[in-house]
Amino acid sequence: MTEQELEQLKKRAEADEPAAMYAYAQAVRATDPKEANKYIVLAAQLGNPEASEMIGDRFQEQGDLERARFYYKTGAKAGFTSCAVKMAMINLCIDENKALHELEELAESGIKSACIALAAYYKSKGNRKEYNFWRSLAK
Repeated sequence: MTEQELEQLKKRAEADEPAAMYAYAQAVRATDPKEANKYIVLAAQLGNPEASEMIGDRFQEQGDLERARFYYKTGAKAGFTSCAVKMAMINLCIDENKALHELEELAESGIKSACIALAAYYKSKGNRKEYNFWRSLAK
């Protein structure tokens, strides 16, 4: 990216365009991580699904599942299936039946990560039949 393109992208980011905020953050991440983080957070707060997933991942790594769920929900509403799967995985602790139903719907619609999540869940429960079924769909 040229210096001029980066400046134009920054102007769009400063004009509160969520996609530009995320793109600008990605462009400056290596050289200015503090600036990148600022724009990723702003982009997530304005509903950018990529930024929402990234912030959700950060909160999940820190163990703040409630905040992670909030950002995953934002990403899921924007159509990011990976966020929907991550949110359902967190929800397993809250409402296991509902979360399993959500994961199964996602898996049956062809979302590979949901199949993998279900296989891992059933393996942890010792249910080899379900584990093998969801694992085979993941392949």
